[in-house]
Amino acid sequence: MHRFFVSPDAINGDTVFISGEDLVHMVQVLRFKAGDHLLVFDGTGPEHEVELVSVEKNRAVGRIIRTYKPDTEPETRVILFQGMPKSDKMEWIIQKTVELGVAQIVPVITRYSVVRNADGKQKRWNRISREACKQSGRVLIPEVQEPVEYCRALGMWRSISSDESSGLSLPVFCYENETEKCLKDLLKCYNINCVKTVGIFVGPEGGFSEEEIRLAKDYGIIPVGLGNRILRTETAAIAVMSVIMYEMGEFDL
Repeated sequence: MHRFFVSPDAINGDTVFISGEDLVHMVQVLRFKAGDHLLVFDGTGPEHEVELVSVEKNRAVGRIIRTYKPDTEPETRVILFQGMPKSDKMEWIIQKTVELGVAQIVPVITRYSVVRNADGKQKRWNRISREACKQSGRVLIPEVQEPVEYCRALGMWRSISSDESSGLSLPVFCYENETEKCLKDLLKCYNINCVKTVGIFVGPEGGFSEEEIRLAKDYGIIPVGLGNRILRTETAAIAVMSVIMYEMGEFDL
């Protein structure tokens, strides 16, 4: 069944209003008509099965016939602190990590980031996040924040990890030159089922500088390696997300 995103104010009681690009796609491509059924979510948690009552030029009106919460949201909150990469790699990272279950994405400006112009990109990034939710069956849309400086990102993690309401937190700081401790070693140090929040730090092309590694350690974050091969920034983000989701049991049926 086809899924559509609507803003919360497009749902009034058991009535749903659909307009804009989704309406165009619904009418011109999918050929929806009154009586057809579809799924609608507004990014706040529930999903609705809707029967179309009318399809007009400017909007479609549907009636909610069933509301439920699909089991598609991970119990563990994963925040990706992603060093700003070149070109359109950020879009790829957002799409794939949202599909895997990330809860929030924080683009980070580091020493080796090549930030030509991030103005206006946040809106597009959040649209990509929303579309990835539609495709993957998720109902909570991860927010992609505006880019922040590296020190601020570390401060954000300190605040999150010190918040008792966030539960036990686990930082995963990926560093290609770390040869003593790997991700597997780190995960052995935790009762993974007790971890409620995971922060994944991935550098841009060129990785993190030595000064940035020292700063991370000052914040109590221990870098880990990802094996004998150096991964591209977009590969590292997806690989670590996959490992975390596996360890949390999110690949179980």
